[in-house]
Amino acid sequence: MFEVLRRDGPGRITRARVGSKTFETPNLVFYFVNDALPPPPQVRLVMTYESDMLSKIDGRIKLVPLMSPLISDINEAINYGLSLGADVLIASSPLVTGQRDVAAILLEGLLESARAIKETVKNVPVAIPIYYFPHEPLRNAFLSKVSKLGFKFYVIRWLEKALRNPRDLVAFLREINYFIGSNALLFASGRIPPSYYLHLVYLGIDLFDASFIIDATIRNLYFFDGEWHPLSALSELPCFCEACLILRKSSPSGDEKMRLLLNHNVFSALSILRKASLLIKQSRLRDGVEEACHHSPELAALLRISDREAYQLLEKYTPVSSKSKVYCIGPESYYKPSIERFRTRVATRYTPPKSVAAVLLLPCSARKPYSSSHSHRLFRKVVVEAGVKGVCEGIVTSPLGLVPRELEEVYPAAHYDIPVTGEWDQEEIKIAAECVANYLNKFPDDCPVIAHLNGGYLQACKKASEISGREIIYTEVEGSLTSPPSLSSLKSTLLRFSKQECREIDHLKEVFRKTADYQFGLGAGEKLSPDSATAKTRARGEKILYDGKVLLAHISPSTGFVVPTLEGGSRLASFSHWVLFKGELIKGSSVMVPGVEDADPQIRPGDIVFVLDSSKELVGIGEAILSGEEMSKLSRGVAVKLKHVKRRGE
Repeated sequence: MFEVLRRDGPGRITRARVGSKTFETPNLVFYFVNDALPPPPQVRLVMTYESDMLSKIDGRIKLVPLMSPLISDINEAINYGLSLGADVLIASSPLVTGQRDVAAILLEGLLESARAIKETVKNVPVAIPIYYFPHEPLRNAFLSKVSKLGFKFYVIRWLEKALRNPRDLVAFLREINYFIGSNALLFASGRIPPSYYLHLVYLGIDLFDASFIIDATIRNLYFFDGEWHPLSALSELPCFCEACLILRKSSPSGDEKMRLLLNHNVFSALSILRKASLLIKQSRLRDGVEEACHHSPELAALLRISDREAYQLLEKYTPVSSKSKVYCIGPESYYKPSIERFRTRVATRYTPPKSVAAVLLLPCSARKPYSSSHSHRLFRKVVVEAGVKGVCEGIVTSPLGLVPRELEEVYPAAHYDIPVTGEWDQEEIKIAAECVANYLNKFPDDCPVIAHLNGGYLQACKKASEISGREIIYTEVEGSLTSPPSLSSLKSTLLRFSKQECREIDHLKEVFRKTADYQFGLGAGEKLSPDSATAKTRARGEKILYDGKVLLAHISPSTGFVVPTLEGGSRLASFSHWVLFKGELIKGSSVMVPGVEDADPQIRPGDIVFVLDSSKELVGIGEAILSGEEMSKLSRGVAVKLKHVKRRGE
C-alpha cells in the first residue's frame, strides 16, 4: 500500500508500507550479491536472492526476485521466495529479445506468469516487470494487458537502453503513465547513471537500481557533484561524509577501501534523491532539472523533448500555484509546464470586457504585480489624464508572452522572475509575438491598438502585427518609456480616442470574471459575477465580490485565484472542478481519496474545487491536493483540503 504525499509534476514523494515496514520514494534499491560489497547503512531497500545474504539485512526491506519464469515452476519459486522472508517478490523476467515476433511470444508468457502469480500470492506485494524495447505497438499492447491485472509495483527493465534515444524514452514513460497511471510504484532496474535521477524522477520514476553505482565502484570510480572521477586521480577527497573521512585518514586497501568507496558513492547518489524530495516539497523540482541540464547536452535534450512531446503528462500533475517563485533563467524555462499552461489558458479562456475603446500594450516590470511598480503607476496616471474610457491593457513579457491586466495577480504572472538584460533572443520574441497576436485577435477589427514599448518588447509587438494583420499605433519613445517626452507621446496618442463613446470598465469586477474564467473555464466568470454583482476592495487590500448582501468570493492574496464562498460556489459547482463525494456530509478538514467517487479530470493540484454529495449538492469547497485523475484512481491519501464546509442543517 502506498500514498502520494507531495507532487511536483509527475515527480512525487510517496510513502509505501509492506507488512510492518515503511519506506519513502524517491529511493534507491541496492542489489546485494557480493559479500565484499554489502549494502551501506544508508540503504533502506535491498534486493537479493541468496539466502545467506538475506540473513545479513534484517530490519531492511527485502526484495526477492523469483528464480523461474516458467509457469510450471511458479509455485515452487513463490514458496522459495516467501521462505526467505521476502517483503516484496519480484516476478521473474524472461530475456525479452529485440526481435518483434520472439518478444511477442515471451511477453505473452510473462502475462500468463503474472496472472498465475496474481492468483497465488495474496499477502506479499509483487513487482511485475515491464520492458522498454523499440516496438511501440507491441509495448502498448503489453502495457494495456498487464495494467488490467491491477498490480501496484512495476519493475522497468532495459530503461538504460532508452537513454540513448531520449525521444523514445519520453514516449515510453508517457505510455506507462497512460496505461498504468499513477496508482503504482515504478522501479527503474538497470544501469541508470545517477546524473539522470532528477530527470527521471520528474518524469515519474520512484525507485532506482544501484547496479550502475556498484559497477563504477568496482572500477575504482568516485562520484561527486554529478560526475565520476578515478579515485587514484584525486589528491584530496572533496567530500566529508563518514566514509571519506576514514579514507582520508587511514588510507585502507583491499575490500575495506572498496567498501568505503561504495558507501561514499551510494551516499552521493542518495543525496540526489534526497535533493529531489526536498525540491518536490518546495515545488522546485523543475528548477533542479533545469539546473542539471547545464551539465550535459543529453540531459538538456531530454528536457526539451519532454516539454514538447510530454506536455500533457507534465502539466496534468504540475500544481497550479506554489509558494515558491517561478524562476525563468534561460531557454530551458521557456516551456516549463506552469508557464506554458498560463499561455494556453490566456489563449483559450480569456475574453475582453464587453466595452473596449482601445487596447494598450505595455512592458512588464521587475516588481510584481505590475500595477504596484513605479513605471505602471506612471502609465496609469497618463491613461486617467487622457480621459479614455474603456482602455484594455495587455502587458508584454517573457516568457509568459502576454498578461492581461485583469490576470496580473494570478499565479504565475505575479510570481515569476527573469534575468533583465534588455536583450531578447529569437525564441523569446517568437513566443511573445504569438501570444500578443492571439490577444489582439480577440478584439474587434476597428478597435485601436496602441503600443508603448521599446527593445525586445517592441520587436515582439511588430512581429505580432505581421502575424495578426492588425495595425498598431506606436508611441514615440525618447530615452526610457517613463521619460517625460515618452509619457507625453503616450498621452497625446491616447487623447486621439478620448471622445469615443464607451462605458467605463469596472476593472475590479472584471478581475473576478476573467480570473474565474482562467481557473474554471470560459463562462465561469459570468456565472459567478453577473451584472448585479459588486466588487470592492477592503481596507487591507482584500478584493471581495458581493451580490446584494451575499458574499460570493474573494481573491487569494497568495495565488491571485478566486476563492468562492459556499454561496458563490453553488453557482459554479456543476460547471467544472467538481469532486463527487461518497457520503452526504463531510467530517473533518479534508476529503480523503477513499471518500471520492469521481472527480473532474480537469482538476490540477492546487485548484479550487467543489465537493458534491451523492445528490450533486455542494457540501464543501477546498484546494485539490491531487489531480482529478488521481483522486479517482488512487486508493490512499488526501484528495482535498477544505476551506468551506456545509454543516448539518445549513
